[in-house]
Amino acid sequence: MTRGGVQPSDLAGWAEYGYCASHSRYVWGLRLPMVCTLGGLPVLFALSGAKGDERETLRGMLDTAPDVVACHPGQTIIAERGPPCRT
Repeated sequence: MTRGGVQPSDLAGWAEYGYCASHSRYVWGLRLPMVCTLGGLPVLFALSGAKGDERETLRGMLDTAPDVVACHPGQTIIAERGPPCRT
């Protein structure tokens, strides 16, 4: 939502209001962090505020799904910030 929609937004309380450089304006924002296999299959996902700490979100995701961690001991999680690179 743009600046004019700040007050009536239903996202208030979930989304975080901040500046988006790619749109050159302030917007409400959410993130959809995901844990996927190397082939792209989603394993875990969450919805978080745009300014949230990704590490804390990942810890919360793994804490709520101990079976995923238990089934794959010693796995390495590779993180990427931002959109994937396209060739």
